[in-house]
Amino acid sequence: MEFYEQLLKAKRENRLYATATVVQTEGDTPRKAGAKMLVLADGTITGSVGGGTVEKQTIADCMKAMKTGEPLLKTYSAVSPEIKERGMVCGGNMTIFIEPGERLPYLYLCGCGHVAQAVLPLAKSLGWYVVGIDARDVSGFGNALDALDELHILNSFDELEQLDFVPGSAYIACSFSHKTDGDILNVILSKEPGYVGMLGGRPKIRALFSKLKENGYQEEVLERIHAPIGLDIGGQRPAEIAVSIMAEILAAKNGGSCKPMREVLHDSVFPL
Repeated sequence: MEFYEQLLKAKRENRLYATATVVQTEGDTPRKAGAKMLVLADGTITGSVGGGTVEKQTIADCMKAMKTGEPLLKTYSAVSPEIKERGMVCGGNMTIFIEPGERLPYLYLCGCGHVAQAVLPLAKSLGWYVVGIDARDVSGFGNALDALDELHILNSFDELEQLDFVPGSAYIACSFSHKTDGDILNVILSKEPGYVGMLGGRPKIRALFSKLKENGYQEEVLERIHAPIGLDIGGQRPAEIAVSIMAEILAAKNGGSCKPMREVLHDSVFPL
């Protein structure tokens, strides 16, 4: 019962998850067909497919399935040399079906300052899986980042390349300096982004774009960067900027025109 309660809770809260179900066993195995396990993106587990090495491998495959969005049917063998070396006690094979929940769109906040903190709750309310990345101590931000699904603190943004990004994701470059935003763009432009936006005024944008051009990026690639980020709604406070940013990201994701709806529907309404 707890498995289904936690599964419903994950769905209600728009959490990223995958389920693992034992569908067939051969030989001596710790669990039989029908055993279930729920794995959340933060590593929380409900239920079990038997523990030991097989469960460890299943959890790792669940994590991968959450990112790819693809189900997986896999047989884990307790008699393979690799598993024997890891000391699994039970012998036999377990075939497990891994099914990810609905794939959430990913948003990477590259910098966790005031604007990112304002974007975070709005993005979460819209159903995004939000990852925060920074290269400074964020303990002084209190609970402003608690809603993040993941937080990665790097020694420097030079380490950004080492992270595992989901293709087609949205990225916001909003770090603490022009140089680090440039380092961020230099990496994420190669990660098959669905959307890239950057905070900044005209001098910053010109300087960074010139540097990226020197690094080999063509002008048509640079034109896909939304800089300055967001739609012109006239706001200046972080919360207002967050609304303009998420509106632009949603338009890019959904193919919206960013025109007022009265213009989009004008010809179907007038003349009366």
